[in-house]
Amino acid sequence: MRIIDHHEGRVPGPGLYRMPAEVYHADPAPEPSLSSSIAKLLVERSPEHAFHAHPRLSGPQEESDPTRPKEIGTAAHKLLLDHGRDLVVVDAEAWTTKDAKAERAAAYAAGNCPILRPDLDKAEGIANGALDRLAKIPGCEGFRAADAEIVAVARDRSGAWLRIMMDRVEITDQGAIIWDVKTGEQAAAPQGLGRRIEGMAMEVQAAFYVHVLGLLLPKLQGRILFRWAFIENDPPHAATVAEADGAGMHVGERKVALALHRWNASLRRGAWPSYPAQIIRAEYPEWAARKWAEREELDPSVADVDWSLDKSPWRPLDMENAA
Repeated sequence: MRIIDHHEGRVPGPGLYRMPAEVYHADPAPEPSLSSSIAKLLVERSPEHAFHAHPRLSGPQEESDPTRPKEIGTAAHKLLLDHGRDLVVVDAEAWTTKDAKAERAAAYAAGNCPILRPDLDKAEGIANGALDRLAKIPGCEGFRAADAEIVAVARDRSGAWLRIMMDRVEITDQGAIIWDVKTGEQAAAPQGLGRRIEGMAMEVQAAFYVHVLGLLLPKLQGRILFRWAFIENDPPHAATVAEADGAGMHVGERKVALALHRWNASLRRGAWPSYPAQIIRAEYPEWAARKWAEREELDPSVADVDWSLDKSPWRPLDMENAA
């Protein structure tokens, strides 16, 4: 399938596109479309949260001031993908001076990405180290040559419009590989990635991206892989490439189905409900209750504690014979 260059406004229909990030984030689909980030809100929070985060439903979103780690991550993405907004290097150690703040504001106003000189050095270290490491991992040799920041717009069988922006994507007659780059302060150690994926609902992104690309390329359904490249911001900038296992993809697919159900229902009714308007009973985690029970049983320092709180011989003077 040919990748179409698209620079502004709405796309004419389903397809693969190359477009500026701001056009994608404004939602270029023919009708308001569902993205993986909105899908996460529908599953983890409520339709009301999804409505208020959607650029076509509630209007442009107010962006928070980027942190230095986020700016480093943005610069590393630019260098890793060789695509995206231009970097504007500011020769300062921090954003505390008047001149540095002015240069930063001007860069953002122009649609560019400002970066402090020492932070650029870190971003270059992240990008160069990651590219070297990825090239040495069997099966990852195609990362560097794959198309970068490709947008897919598709229509689900339910009628919902869907959109994704892939960091990199490799498409052949035999299958496809979708790449997503995750830089950050967190460790990229393999043993912690399952918990990290679950904690941030990344399985929704994986299943959503595979579903959307499969809608456009039905002959490749069942042969589309989603991979994360987890990269550490701090030296030695270690990296791990991971795919969700069968259980993760299964849960991700179920969550995508739920998100689609809530999205379609809310669009159809023109109503975006919030949390239940009733008092709920908060369920205490079973693992936490077991952990405390084990402490009561095994911790010798609590062996002589009287656990009863509901009996006392002392009564307020005005209680008389009250029960």
